[in-house]
Amino acid sequence: MNFRNFILSLFVLLFALSSVVLAANNTRNVYSVYSDNFEGAHIYGSTVASGDEDGVKIDLWNRGNGLDLIPSYSGGIEGKEYITYSIKANVWDVVSYSPYNNSGLAPRNMSAYAGGQIKFWARSSNSSFGTATVGFQYRSGGDISFKKTLSELNFNANGQWQELTITLPTNNLDNVISLFIFQANTLTVGDSIDIDNIRWVKNNAGASFSIVRKNTSDNSEVSDQTKPISFSEDYYGQGWVVADQYLEMDIDGEFTGNNWVVRAYTNNDIEGLYNVNDNTDVLPTAWKVSCSTLPYTYVDGDGHNNRNTLEIGENKSQSGEFFGLYDAGKVAYLHDEGVKWLYPWFFVKANGDTSDKSIILNNKGCHTFENTDAGGIVHQYYDGLTSFYERKPKLFFACDTKVARAAKYTASFIIKLSYE
Repeated sequence: MNFRNFILSLFVLLFALSSVVLAANNTRNVYSVYSDNFEGAHIYGSTVASGDEDGVKIDLWNRGNGLDLIPSYSGGIEGKEYITYSIKANVWDVVSYSPYNNSGLAPRNMSAYAGGQIKFWARSSNSSFGTATVGFQYRSGGDISFKKTLSELNFNANGQWQELTITLPTNNLDNVISLFIFQANTLTVGDSIDIDNIRWVKNNAGASFSIVRKNTSDNSEVSDQTKPISFSEDYYGQGWVVADQYLEMDIDGEFTGNNWVVRAYTNNDIEGLYNVNDNTDVLPTAWKVSCSTLPYTYVDGDGHNNRNTLEIGENKSQSGEFFGLYDAGKVAYLHDEGVKWLYPWFFVKANGDTSDKSIILNNKGCHTFENTDAGGIVHQYYDGLTSFYERKPKLFFACDTKVARAAKYTASFIIKLSYE
């Protein structure tokens, strides 16, 4: 088991204190072509955003006459979504993840991945897919395909997810015009195959885990990244409030079996912020991880959840029994008190906690429901066939200022990535 740890200082002082540029991702350890978890290609259904050097469109070379692409949301290998490639006619067809910018097809330099691999997961019960070919295409005097059949990759059509690997050449990667192609040649109508987590991986790829502090008010980077997260003095006595800064996390690595998890807990045995003069005086503290910058408001057609806020409510029964915290703005918008458990905030846990309540991320996505089974880990920022959202989850902190009795509370947190 391997680890990457960050120690985060978080404190609250209650008295006497006073255009988007998208950088190219094609030098990362792992470059996502189609993945909920890793940065890389940004899939568009229409015009690519100006300045986006990672735009991709999914092209069907025979206009979809032979293949249907069907987004699926249950039982994927990672994240929220995978795509089912279904044979709809006994003719050839090709799916291509083609690099675009806002002017058109834009060949991509993938030389950083020379000698590395294209990896993806596939699942089917139809042995006919053994003749299907996969790979990429580059331009060198003409358009040249680098392909393997699924049989050559030892694909087993047993109905189980299987990770497949294409070894990349050491040259001809500076002018890639298709990051991933899947070609079906006169297969059986009605047969289908599921594809997920397509990515380019560097030779001997390592793992990195980075965290950037950002201002909650305008999402700008904090100028001094060593500064602790803090709460404004104006919050004193206002109940549950969100910190003035949040953490944006970026995971970039190749993990055996897609097996990894990120946890957050304090650096001691105290579950929350504590009075610097009396560590028995603990301020209730909570966290929320989001796949979008909050507050988030739905835009018609973008595929997102319709609204997520930074307003926090306390979930109590009629008799006053306390059950937990929830997104009060979201629930009010939905006009449904019965869904509070779907939009929780989690109380922070103490050092070394191994329960579901300290998990903030894993290969299935962000911990956005009350538990981590029955859909508790969900990605909400990727709408595969129509648009993209940056795959950098955001971690927000909050505390209950109405019970504060001192001028200063503090805590240190561990944000830990564990992987194999």
